Amino acid sequence: MPSPGPSSRSELIFQGLTRAAGVGVLAVVAGLVGVLLLESWPVLSRAGEYRLFTSTAWVPKPADNGTPTFGALAFVWGTTVTSAIAMLLAVPLGVAGAAFLSEIAPGWVQKAGAFLIELLAAIPSVVYGFWGLFFLAPAVQWGFDTLGPLWLAVGNALRRLAGAEPLAAVPNNGGLGLLSAGLILAVMILPYVTAITYDVCRAVPRSQREGSLALGATRWQTIRHVVLPYARPGILAASFLALGRALGETMAVTMLVGNQAVVELSPFALGDSIASRIANQLNEADTRDFRAALVALALVLFAVTATFNVAARLLLARLTRGPRTGREGPLPPAPSPTKGGGENDETGSGFPPPLPVGEGAGGRGLPIPSSAARVWNRVMTWVLGGCLLATVVPLFLILGYIVARGAAAVTPDLFLEDAHRPNLTNDQFEQYRKWAQTGRDEDYPLNELGKPALRGGLGHAMVGSLMLVAAATLLAVPAGLAAAVFLAEARRSRLAAAVRFAAELLGGVPSIVVGIFAYSCLVYPFWWDWAGGGRPPGFNGWAGAFALGVMMIPIVVRSAEEAMRLVPDSLRQASYALGAGRVQTTLRVVLPAALPAIVTGVFLAVGRIAGETAPLLLTAGQTGDWTWGLSGQTPFLPGYIYNYSRSPQEDWRDQAWGGTVVLLAVVMLLNVGIRLLAGKRVVAAARAD
Repeated sequence: MPSPGPSSRSELIFQGLTRAAGVGVLAVVAGLVGVLLLESWPVLSRAGEYRLFTSTAWVPKPADNGTPTFGALAFVWGTTVTSAIAMLLAVPLGVAGAAFLSEIAPGWVQKAGAFLIELLAAIPSVVYGFWGLFFLAPAVQWGFDTLGPLWLAVGNALRRLAGAEPLAAVPNNGGLGLLSAGLILAVMILPYVTAITYDVCRAVPRSQREGSLALGATRWQTIRHVVLPYARPGILAASFLALGRALGETMAVTMLVGNQAVVELSPFALGDSIASRIANQLNEADTRDFRAALVALALVLFAVTATFNVAARLLLARLTRGPRTGREGPLPPAPSPTKGGGENDETGSGFPPPLPVGEGAGGRGLPIPSSAARVWNRVMTWVLGGCLLATVVPLFLILGYIVARGAAAVTPDLFLEDAHRPNLTNDQFEQYRKWAQTGRDEDYPLNELGKPALRGGLGHAMVGSLMLVAAATLLAVPAGLAAAVFLAEARRSRLAAAVRFAAELLGGVPSIVVGIFAYSCLVYPFWWDWAGGGRPPGFNGWAGAFALGVMMIPIVVRSAEEAMRLVPDSLRQASYALGAGRVQTTLRVVLPAALPAIVTGVFLAVGRIAGETAPLLLTAGQTGDWTWGLSGQTPFLPGYIYNYSRSPQEDWRDQAWGGTVVLLAVVMLLNVGIRLLAGKRVVAAARAD
């Protein structure tokens, strides 16, 4: 006998909770925009007086106690130049590598290439910056020294075009500057361009390729004239998404750009970016207008990145609506697997097998490409393959260099000690390194009292990071899962469309902007003066967990919704036919069937926030002691890597190397483990159906 359906009260409560979660996503986005506007209004309302958009001067505290100047043009310039360098390098490489992966590479290369690209995208930004500081920047400086006259000629040519005085020599900045920041950004956005372009190229109907090959075109001609034009909207969308990522990047740019508010046309000049300036100075903003000016920069950054992300989503939606219509007429749709193939289908895919060049049905030969076309086909095959190789090589450079340099720094003290102990002096550290090689007790460094000098560690920061990630997960997963249930079950309602759009928008918000949102709500709240003054909460772990949770929500929502949509409707209908209501069907049928993919999405979200630095710099603070709660300042590992990497103390830099190895190992294990356990992340019920 079928079980009776649930009461209407439970149905109403369940619908109310899921709807409230969906509305909560809208509220987070609306609150973020509202807080940015409110906090920046003291400067935005007097933008002309503060010369916000008309000056390159940034003087928050004038010596004569006059009106401060908050000119943002230098930061806009630095952000634009570094992003332009990144796009000029990443888009051609990414598109070419994706074309090779999609159209030419054998199956095992496709799987390996896609896997390596996903790993490259998972590397935390602070690790990119750390690697860039010690590997990329010296390499750039070596290039300056080796090709000094050429670089000088390029830089001076640009300066003459702008009417500026030429330089007498190439500046020696240790490789830091706009070019290094642009190069590291190019490496960071390459996976986005490659992965999305690969997906849209694979979406091109097979009939388009086979029609081109049947007319005598080579593989390269097919890629150039058929695949890439068809996939153009998706490629543009990938470029917009990558540009939004580059514009909002904080930590890697902060560590490499030089942090100088100047406008220079030379590619090797120092500079600064919007996100970098916010990260460096928000905690130092001790006046209302100073803080408002930095939040105004964040508002500008949010508006620009949101524009590019929305444009990218619209382009991707256009691509999924169907074939493109051009001047030559609409492209034919892909053949249906139920209609194509038949007896001659040897691939099992439902599509007819490709016809080899020179052979056709009934023995009729197809056109054979000319010798020049065949040569170009071979050349471009090697070129595209080289682009794919250039895309994945940075992954091995980063992993190899960091492990080779930092493996020796992973000692028990790194996990068991905190930063409360004073660091070793450089002389003591050299002696410590000698002791580590010889193992003789007489070689161990001594302090000024003649006792063994004790080293600090980063164990407290590792525990702090673990607590922050755990708290963020506990905050974000229930809210994100409830919102995803609402989207999956009410997918055609207007409210669901608005919630889905808000989640997509939230997923593209730069992490530094999310950090400002949490800072203005939970660290030094904008409403604190209205509540009667007193001492504000200050840095605390709950603010950091809130910021990380906001970043997790769109990932959880998207992955859980997609997983539930893969559950066949026949399972839902069968549950309803047995008398179950919506609550029982969702909790006992849909969610269990989609659970493997949902868990995978949660772990992907955890991997996304595990290495976050920028929002925590503005919220969690730092302390050198062990902490076992989130009510006060909470140490976190990426922050120590960022601070120690720039220290002149060799002991602290060595600990930064060890911390980077640990952080990279955790993130890589998370991503590799997810891929091995989840495979293709397909809902089991959908496969069975």
